[in-house]
Amino acid sequence: MKRLLRRFADLPWGQFHYFEGGEGGPAPLIMLHGAGASGRGLAPLASALAATRRVIVPDMPGCGDSDPLPQERLEIADLVATLAEFLDALGLARCDLHGAHLGARVAVEAALTLRPPGRIRRVVLDGVGFYDDAFRAAMLAHVAPEFVPDLDGAYLMRAWQMCRDYFLFFPWFEKDAAHRRATGLPSPDAIHAKLVEVLRNGRTYPRVYHAAIRYRLEDALPRMTVPTLLATARTDNVLHNLPRAAALLPGAPVAETPGAATPEDAAATAAIFARFLDAPE
Repeated sequence: MKRLLRRFADLPWGQFHYFEGGEGGPAPLIMLHGAGASGRGLAPLASALAATRRVIVPDMPGCGDSDPLPQERLEIADLVATLAEFLDALGLARCDLHGAHLGARVAVEAALTLRPPGRIRRVVLDGVGFYDDAFRAAMLAHVAPEFVPDLDGAYLMRAWQMCRDYFLFFPWFEKDAAHRRATGLPSPDAIHAKLVEVLRNGRTYPRVYHAAIRYRLEDALPRMTVPTLLATARTDNVLHNLPRAAALLPGAPVAETPGAATPEDAAATAAIFARFLDAPE
């Protein structure tokens, strides 16, 4: 496991925080985190991948230690524009992308729209979800509430309950047997880690979350021409969407991975991704 160092890039709208480690590989690997999280959540997997390549893990705008974008309503295209600014700031003419959940949507749109063509070499989509119109409306209404400080601290308990229920139900606000997740609660430390991420950006994390939900992945995925690995961890709440993703992108390799909950799992998952990224072009 390679050590990741913390860095900042100065972009036109503010500072962009990222982790970096490793060297070599066919191209630098940019890893994009999911909603309601930050790059820190990808650190175990990124550290394992950094054993064989340069890995860069940014915090999305308004997440982790990155400044928010000035506009309140964001779309995936705005996050792709930010990614392009970041790549330019680092002097990267070409890279690979790994995207988890929200990050997968940014990776797809980047592969479709970034210029010049070929700037994105290969893509790993690590967990993709699909929403019909009713589910999309429900998610936009409930899944990512703002948490504004109050004088009695009630917002802290509301945030903790949401983070706990995130691990118990999918989506977290549908608290019945039909939506119960099979994995059960993780350790208190894991719930605390998610709580800290949410509280750090209680007013701004919903912006990227809602951008992800509005993005119609089912329309974009069939247009992908960049070599793409469709992967999902066996414990991921969107694992059931993997066959649909495969049907939308015929011929793409598909992998169920162990995830990254333990160092051993992270190493095994990293090996799967590395084989795809290092395969001859």
